[in-house]
Amino acid sequence: MIFVLPDGRRLVDLPGYGYAKVPEAVRTQWREALEHYLARRRSLRALALVMDIRHPLTPFDQQMLAFCAAHALPCHVLLTKADKLGRGQTAQTLLAVQRELTRLGGVLSAQVFSATAGTGVETARGALMKLLGGSPRELAAR
Repeated sequence: MIFVLPDGRRLVDLPGYGYAKVPEAVRTQWREALEHYLARRRSLRALALVMDIRHPLTPFDQQMLAFCAAHALPCHVLLTKADKLGRGQTAQTLLAVQRELTRLGGVLSAQVFSATAGTGVETARGALMKLLGGSPRELAAR
């Protein structure tokens, strides 16, 4: 889905396929199509990567993060469904993801997020606006 912002910039929501129940051949086709799309988008300026905090750093997630690091593409990771884990496990998972981001280098950041509990909403808004080059107030108005 494509969201056109008032100034003409676009937010593109690419479909996730991490838990889709499809044959591996289909998953491979999706992965290749996504790689093709990302590698050829000259207008691509940043990525927001959504990970289920209960299943972080899947091979796909690692591939996306490595792509971002290799292309100096800023990426902000939203560790969603944080309400499904206890505080200790949430903190451990965030730390593990942050360590992986540090290992990869690049302009990579991560946070915990829960739409249900409202956790991390303002932080996510700020991170997205930073990626977009605007202010959180602008995003809140949309």
